Amino acid sequence: MKMLKYALVAAMALASVACSKWTDDERLTFDNQKDLKRAIPFIELTSADQLTAEQQKYYSELRAWKQTPHVRGFGWFGGWTAKGTDPQKYLRMLPDSVDIVSLWGTHGSLTEAQKTDLKLFREVKGGKVLLCWIVQNLGDQLTPQGKNATDYWVTEKGGGNFLEGVKAYANAICDTIEKYDLDGFDLDYEPGYGHSGNMATTTAWISETGNVNMYTFIKTLYDRLNPKGRIVVMDGEPYYMDRATSKMVSYYIYQAYDEATTARALQKLENGGTFGYDEEDYLDNWEGKSFLTLEFQKYSKTGGFPRYTSSNPEIQKLDAGRQIMDYATMLMPNGKRIAGIGTYHMELDTEGGSYRFLRQALNAGNRVSDTQKADFQ
Repeated sequence: MKMLKYALVAAMALASVACSKWTDDERLTFDNQKDLKRAIPFIELTSADQLTAEQQKYYSELRAWKQTPHVRGFGWFGGWTAKGTDPQKYLRMLPDSVDIVSLWGTHGSLTEAQKTDLKLFREVKGGKVLLCWIVQNLGDQLTPQGKNATDYWVTEKGGGNFLEGVKAYANAICDTIEKYDLDGFDLDYEPGYGHSGNMATTTAWISETGNVNMYTFIKTLYDRLNPKGRIVVMDGEPYYMDRATSKMVSYYIYQAYDEATTARALQKLENGGTFGYDEEDYLDNWEGKSFLTLEFQKYSKTGGFPRYTSSNPEIQKLDAGRQIMDYATMLMPNGKRIAGIGTYHMELDTEGGSYRFLRQALNAGNRVSDTQKADFQ
């Protein structure tokens, strides 16, 4: 019993000393920790002002790097809430090497938590965030509930003129982009994949004389967004654009989900870029603006298509992740690295760690010496 009393007294004395040290005003601090009470985990940040000086320097350098030629990281991000302890619910917790995110399933009405998360991802990490959905018919995703799309967009907004209704629809998208300070629109164009309609067709080029409806839509977006530094990208089937239209689109994003070999993936890029009959019909700068993407809703645990065969012997040795590693290190016919890679439902990349496959692939794709910078585009 005496020993227990002595132990308690000793423990209280130690606690007193420890508490004294924790509250000591003269504790040692480093320059970048002055006036900082504790290091704040990135997931808990509410403002860039909470970053230490060392962190601010790092992220400044990261933002500068993203302005240089490199293999860009991209993805469609679903289930975004910016709440809780799961890092896969936050844009800010994406790998630093991610450049562009398309919001999948988010069409506006952001919460305060999402607005804060968006601001941190854009302003601290230098990422771009795009609104995104499939456009096959006029008014998709934005026609007010209970309204007929034609009545609303053509009759009410367009004064009876279909193309004026298209312009009104495109401008409504731009209004949402500007309201939430997003970086542009990812046009998901898939008429050949079962999503044809009065805006999307496989029977005509997107041009001033072909699919005029979609041409007008893209031009209206471009004219409104481009002067303010915002972008339009197209995913799905970019090869339906004529060359003039493609000049208004920053990137062509191909859904190379089930391509089983390096040759098939590269063929998808080449066929897309050179879909026209003559070189003058090719997509503008197709080698420098094309991305390949993978399906992580189905293949997140294997880093892409599980039976993928790479022409690179070192990549082929991998048990998993062959497809994403192959895409990230792919050389275009001009001898330069691919412009970018991405994943559908990127937030599902949790096998073996947060965003393991995307991190490793972008690291490999961008890992070259200073003398090889010209290999990027």
